[in-house]
Amino acid sequence: MCQPFRKVRFGVVKISAADPHCLKAKGLAPCLDAKGKRGVVAGTRCGLLRRLVLHKLNDSRITVQLADEAATASLAAKLARSLTPGAVVFLRGDLGAGKTTLVRALLRALGYAGRVKSPTYALVEQYEASGLHLRHFDLYRFRDPEEWEAAGFRDEFDGSNVCLIEWPEKAQGLLPQEDLGIVLEILPHGRSAVLTAHTTIGKKCLTALRD
Repeated sequence: MCQPFRKVRFGVVKISAADPHCLKAKGLAPCLDAKGKRGVVAGTRCGLLRRLVLHKLNDSRITVQLADEAATASLAAKLARSLTPGAVVFLRGDLGAGKTTLVRALLRALGYAGRVKSPTYALVEQYEASGLHLRHFDLYRFRDPEEWEAAGFRDEFDGSNVCLIEWPEKAQGLLPQEDLGIVLEILPHGRSAVLTAHTTIGKKCLTALRD
């Protein structure tokens, strides 16, 4: 059961959405990396072809293009299967870019059926799902470094909790190394996301995404 705690934030993969209302099938051209390789994950919905386009920039970074919110949920489901205790994920992007939406989709993919609130005012929300202890931080309103210590936020990064952090730049110098960074961007016709692995845990997440 979700229990409010206190508030905080974090976020890198590149995603774009097209034809969000299923009005027509819009093929997304396969993207080539620097070595001429391409990656396309295909799926169907409403009888229309939808493709999650992945560009492999290198072993530690990929770009993903998503057709709609359902595709974002599909991405979240793949990432959810790769999460391990102690993972730290930074979520970056402008207001409304979809950071909380992605976290909500991750929790749903892990089987959490309760209400998933934005921790903007509490700074952090706690969840238990699929045997994992998850902490969702939103640091947008975080201002005082002393509050970090007083609230015991540092103790949440104990190697057993999965920490999903929106607006990590607000607590620069206080947070541990990110395993995976996710940067979300609002595009004229959807979203884009860039995922970057900074550790072996992060690379495992990218491997799950490519499979």
